[in-house]
Order: sequence, then structure tokens, then C-alpha cells
Amino acid sequence: MDMNKKKAYLDVSISACPGCGMLYADASWYAIELGADVECGKCGAEWNPGKHKTDRVLIEFALDNKGRVSDVGYKNLE
Repeated sequence: MDMNKKKAYLDVSISACPGCGMLYADASWYAIELGADVECGKCGAEWNPGKHKTDRVLIEFALDNKGRVSDVGYKNLE
């Protein structure tokens, strides 16, 4: 990404449902920091994403001068 552009970031955690294996992406502040449980939309199982985390990434949004997304990248946090 161009270093001169403005950027915004989102810390995302990926977790797998222990019941059916469906993958979910949640904001890390919710899934990891708060430790909130989530419910699978496929099988109905409830779990803590922090305990079933498969990855954690920092999504980086490059923004134009109007604040619109012009590019997206990521960095692995694991």
C-alpha cells in the first residue's frame, strides 16, 4: 500500500464452530478481549471464539482523500 495514503485498521479473529466447523470472523475486541460467546448460525452451538481461534489478522484499509476505501491489505498477528 502507498505509505502517503490515510489508513484505517480492524483487528479480526477467525474461529471455528466446535459443533460443525463453520468459520466465523469477528472483531477481536469482542471475541478475544471481551471473551463473548457466539452462536453458530448453522448448527446452533455456542462457543467462545477465543478458545477456538484459528487466526488473528489486522486488516488495513487504505483511504482516498474523501475517506473512501481504495485498497485493502492485512498483517498476521499470530
